[in-house]
Amino acid sequence: MTVRAEPPRDHAGMEVLGYEECLRLAASEPVGRIAFAEGGDIHIFPVNHRVVDGLVAFCTADGTKLAAATEGSIVAFEVDRYDAASRTGWSVLIKGRAQLADESTVQARLATAGLRPWRKQLPRPEWVVILPDVVTGRRL
Repeated sequence: MTVRAEPPRDHAGMEVLGYEECLRLAASEPVGRIAFAEGGDIHIFPVNHRVVDGLVAFCTADGTKLAAATEGSIVAFEVDRYDAASRTGWSVLIKGRAQLADESTVQARLATAGLRPWRKQLPRPEWVVILPDVVTGRRL
């Protein structure tokens, strides 16, 4: 007799997603939100991104996102999808440190990831990567 294990659930009954599934889902959506504290305030910005070798990566220009990366700030990155008709969805939260992708091998891998800024009015020459410390996800 085969007993099928139920997926783990949280206190609200939502399915808890594993690490690999979280990264796969985060990679499946083109836009996520980066959140960080700066100057006594909380900032949350939508960014188009890629997940490459377990790192979340996005391009940016001079400003608060780049400052957070150069300071090695702790950040949160969230990606989710929700279908109102079926009342299903998922949410992935990645917490870690932001840093500039200054190693040439990392930059080369990111350059082939196909990420292009949506708005071209402002050049976004800097790659920022998030080094995950905690990756969690839930499925509704």
